[in-house]
Amino acid sequence: MISQDRAPLAVAAVSGLAAGVAYVVVQAVDIRLTGRKVDDLVALGRFVTGDNQAALRLGLGIHLANSVVLALVYGKVQAKLPGPPWARGMLFTMAENSLLYPLMALEDKHPAIRDGSLDRYWNWPAFMQSIPRHLVYGAVLGVLDEKLRGRHW
Repeated sequence: MISQDRAPLAVAAVSGLAAGVAYVVVQAVDIRLTGRKVDDLVALGRFVTGDNQAALRLGLGIHLANSVVLALVYGKVQAKLPGPPWARGMLFTMAENSLLYPLMALEDKHPAIRDGSLDRYWNWPAFMQSIPRHLVYGAVLGVLDEKLRGRHW
């Protein structure tokens, strides 16, 4: 259990980073299984650099930072969500994914999509590919958030 004065940031840091790593692992598996290049790390990093290897490293940092920020938001709303911790986390991340996914309609502006380094995101196969990533992120986030706050379910 984490002390109450540091709880929100510490819980978000630990649960967000762990969930973010779980997301990356599922992403690597789904890219390998599907052969579709919908790599969020490259997508994030290529806004800053044209080199795909550098984009992967930079994208990982951006992704993990986003994971912690998302965990902070989750910490504020999770008590209002129904179900056990893993289900609340999954519900939260699927809502986030569904709300933000329409931004993929702007994919023609992305340099990695324009040069073919990434496959297109604005289609059903790519959206379906995003679902397991978000479900695993959410389950890990929900369970760790609950455990780190010292609540029992």
